[in-house]
Amino acid sequence: MLLLGQLAKIQGLKGEFLFHPVMDDPDRLEGVEGLVLAPPGMDLEHGEPLPPARAVKLRIFRWHQDRPCVAFDGIPDRTAAEAFKGWVLWMPESEATLEEGESFRHQWIGTEVSAHGALLGEVMRLDPTPMGYDLVVIRDRRPNRRGTVEVPYIKAWWTLDLANGKATVAPPEGLLDLHKL
Repeated sequence: MLLLGQLAKIQGLKGEFLFHPVMDDPDRLEGVEGLVLAPPGMDLEHGEPLPPARAVKLRIFRWHQDRPCVAFDGIPDRTAAEAFKGWVLWMPESEATLEEGESFRHQWIGTEVSAHGALLGEVMRLDPTPMGYDLVVIRDRRPNRRGTVEVPYIKAWWTLDLANGKATVAPPEGLLDLHKL
């Protein structure tokens, strides 16, 4: 399942929530089937929803002061909504549509990354940043190195072959300190 965002404060009396999205385009929520609400500590990325998680259908999606606002069938009013404040919204990966050249963050995990013709390491995760790009966190596998290397995902720097678990990065000189051991 894919994490879409978190239900923030309750908006009004009709069971609506301000929504903090982690998805790139909240307008895509309309028409998505298989939505699941889960408590904030429940990770559905690698597992099936178990109670108290519950399937929901979007009743309302609108923008309120430049923020998405959502409501669901079965949560008719503010009183019913109180129990779900802070919960997170998930969707099945099968419901997602990707444009040409797009990928999911989890598809990067374990991808081997090379730089300047040498193995740099393998991707551990992608972290979103406030600057609008992801930070690729790589387990450093260069000789005499430990720890991680963080390289911004600037499209012009990266060549990806996620189907074969390979990526090449060509960042500006000095970013990786390849000359230092």
